[in-house]
Amino acid sequence: MVKAVRVLEPGVVVMVENERAVLREGEVRLRVEAVGVCGSDVALFAGKHPYAVYPVSPGHELGAAVLEAAPGVNFHPGERVTVRPLLTCGACQACREGRLNHCADVRVLGVHLDGGMSQEIVLPASLAFALPSSTSAEAAAMIEPTAVAVHACHRAGIGRGSTVAILGTGIIGLLALQVARAWGSRAILAVDRVPKRLGLALQLGASQAVDNRVESAVGVGRDLCPDGFDAVVELVGAESTLAEALELTRRGGTVVLVALPHGKAGFDFEPVYRKELTLCGTRLYADDFAEAISLVTSGRVAVDPLITHRLPLHEVERALTLPGEQPGEAIKVMLIP
Repeated sequence: MVKAVRVLEPGVVVMVENERAVLREGEVRLRVEAVGVCGSDVALFAGKHPYAVYPVSPGHELGAAVLEAAPGVNFHPGERVTVRPLLTCGACQACREGRLNHCADVRVLGVHLDGGMSQEIVLPASLAFALPSSTSAEAAAMIEPTAVAVHACHRAGIGRGSTVAILGTGIIGLLALQVARAWGSRAILAVDRVPKRLGLALQLGASQAVDNRVESAVGVGRDLCPDGFDAVVELVGAESTLAEALELTRRGGTVVLVALPHGKAGFDFEPVYRKELTLCGTRLYADDFAEAISLVTSGRVAVDPLITHRLPLHEVERALTLPGEQPGEAIKVMLIP
């Protein structure tokens, strides 16, 4: 029997024991060694995830070891892997073009299908990526959110010499900051309302950090980059931060909207027109895993400082409520099955 987490409905989570899944052709059986708790897991438990299907076993940020592989599958027992938790149709135009996140039938482990908050998981071998043996299970679990940050930075057009503002230094913001730094950005502004996160942002490479409760982010931004920022990555989803993003961006610059808005977000379109800004969304990732793996395994993106809590699987309810109860302390909660 395999122990697993099950969210029966919003606010109701239990531990269950499942029969071991049958290993089919083209599949791999993994021992889950670490599962990161994502904001979407927290939203799913709270009943605020727009795409969740109940009941479901959450968890899509996985660090695992191979237990067994079906014949012909090129994995070996004990091999450390991470998982890209997207199942796609493989036949639509988006899939044919490699834009997996645009698949009309995309399904995400832990949202539409049972995910990795379990002792074991069986999944198509195409979703598993082998890692250097020196990679820790926790670092492997951090590759999926790093891929989210990589995709957002690609959407923003960030590269060598870019100037970047990061609005919201939660886990994706702190990862995006490091991606921007690794890609050669010359100035990075971090904006938040949590002093601990701002301190960590400076430690991880931000040029300047501002608490926008006590200082004007736009004013500090103008001191750092008088002409505005090439790219602004908005990770809060509030009208106030969207307005800041539009003001912080230089003429001809790009605003990338990462966060789901808190309800319907309105904004003043005049700065978009006047400065000919590009506004773009970002969702999940496409072919960004190879870059995310390289950044994490090389140490160019540091993940250990981001992991603030480690809990056993049976303390899952605490893991799912900590980020909301202690937003200044719980940056990344890791479950260890």
